[in-house]
Amino acid sequence: MSDPAVNDYARMLELAVSLLETRDPDHLWRAVAEELMRALGGEVVVAKDSEWAADDGPVRAWRRGAGSAAEVPSRRAVRLIREGYPFAGHYGTVQDRAPRTAAQLTGARWRNSETASVLRQCLGTDHMLGLPLPGRSRPVRGFLIHRAGPDFDERALRYAVAVQPLLRAAAAQHELLSGYATPGMSGGDGGAACPSGARASDLGLTPRETAVLRLLAEGLPAQTIGRRLHVSVRTVHKHLQSIYRKLEAPDRLSAVLHAQRLGLLDPDVPRDVPAPACSG
Repeated sequence: MSDPAVNDYARMLELAVSLLETRDPDHLWRAVAEELMRALGGEVVVAKDSEWAADDGPVRAWRRGAGSAAEVPSRRAVRLIREGYPFAGHYGTVQDRAPRTAAQLTGARWRNSETASVLRQCLGTDHMLGLPLPGRSRPVRGFLIHRAGPDFDERALRYAVAVQPLLRAAAAQHELLSGYATPGMSGGDGGAACPSGARASDLGLTPRETAVLRLLAEGLPAQTIGRRLHVSVRTVHKHLQSIYRKLEAPDRLSAVLHAQRLGLLDPDVPRDVPAPACSG
């Protein structure tokens, strides 16, 4: 008999890999949200990628089985979701990025809090799980999963920990696709305009090649890039040759530096890009 936990992880892994081929960021995020709700028994998922602020920032939510983004039916609920109680006070002040439930952070105070009361009325949910993306980036990014009935159990928490790296990869792809979809914009946080107005699509880079380029900027060799993307080393080298040709770069360092100048990469990369003589 197969292990449900292993099957759930395998489903998210398959989804994360398949999303490397899509060009639709809305489809990508909706698919990730649906899979999180299915695996965690959630009713609503909220994507969190802006600062915790009651009066600012988008609230993107999906309801299980709705097939599209859902609107939070109350301005008060939107305000409380933006405030992020109790996760803002935890993830916003420490480097801990382990998934936590609201009850873990507040104990019995959670059920009697204003946030729990309003979400119960507006969304029909009782509990919340914070699932941040790993890393030290600011603002804290990730997902808030809401569910009715019993609280999230240890199995749910183990699953959340296991899929964090996959969600980070999906988030990076979502960022890249958003850059594809918006003329004159880079894929970086905040949508900074490309200095030259160039985009990955303008240069003929495919989503998969752009994903390889990002991993290249992290200083990863071809073998590691292949493992990350679940492709062969030979396929990685084919993508690299295509990237070099499209960016008119003789080697990986030149390609990364040129991509950075064009605004295709975040300004803090490359960090440890190997010299051109290194493998990959």
